[in-house]
Amino acid sequence: MRENPYLIRMDIEEDCNYSTYNATSGIYYRQFNWPVLGAMKDEFDCMQFDNGEAKPVGYHEHSFGTETFMISQGKFLCYCMGDGFYMEPGDLLHIQPWMGHSFTPIEPNSRLNIMFMGINQFKGITANRQRLTKNFPGVYESEEFQKMFGSWNGNAGARTFPAENIVEPEKVSQLRKDGVGIREHDFGCIKLLLKIAKYETMGEKEVWDLYMKKGFFCDWDNFVPEYRMFWVMGGKIHCSVKTSATETCEFDAVADNTVVVPPYTPFRFEVVEDAHVRDLDCPARLQDLCEELEAWKANNADAQMGKEEMIKLFRSFDFSATDVGCKG
Repeated sequence: MRENPYLIRMDIEEDCNYSTYNATSGIYYRQFNWPVLGAMKDEFDCMQFDNGEAKPVGYHEHSFGTETFMISQGKFLCYCMGDGFYMEPGDLLHIQPWMGHSFTPIEPNSRLNIMFMGINQFKGITANRQRLTKNFPGVYESEEFQKMFGSWNGNAGARTFPAENIVEPEKVSQLRKDGVGIREHDFGCIKLLLKIAKYETMGEKEVWDLYMKKGFFCDWDNFVPEYRMFWVMGGKIHCSVKTSATETCEFDAVADNTVVVPPYTPFRFEVVEDAHVRDLDCPARLQDLCEELEAWKANNADAQMGKEEMIKLFRSFDFSATDVGCKG
């Protein structure tokens, strides 16, 4: 049980919901965040392969739900829809239904972080597999049970591994290399890279990489029904989460920390050291908002948008922040 309910130190076992090590497969598994039920999103976990000869994740596909794979350590040889490519720290691969995919670690201690949407991976799949394997030998392994179990959980079945076919990363549309976005927007104190668009998540959310300079801050001093997850990939941010009308939980988040904020919870973060943060659950139409801000700037080159006008524009694109800026 973690001490701070809003902070997951991803290398600390006590901060995980669940963790285990399988000496046979060479996989250290950590479960960071349960899925948001109803929306069925933001389940977040990690598979760390302790050597380069660990069993790969075989070629397969799903009939529903999405998986977002993010490398935080090491290197993987991956396949997506028949094309092979390499993934390194910072890279992201967003898999949608009926896209064949596989992962093979090629360096010791390679780490694959996975975010699910529409797939109840741990409680729906992993926990049931473990319970059945322990208490009812042979049931889970049977072909008849696997056919039913896999179909129920969206597994469309194992696929024949593709023929060797290594391509340039640019050819893989679902791959987003570190430092590259589908769209990019630079507002001085913050540079935003769109990694996953709303049209790739059934309109549920966007995923962004935020490159922020020291002094940048953003406030959500309101009570809105939004789940938020921020993965700090570099630098440091200071977070303030209001736990009551008179109390605030203050803490710093650094590399390999994830900040989790539940609904109806006012919070704020300020950049202490230049930071790279991945916003894993942006509910706003932030891409549309950035387009509008750039259009306004182009049409008002010698003017500066007032705070009241800016907040009004925020609201028109469902961005619920109450203040944003840069100190110094």
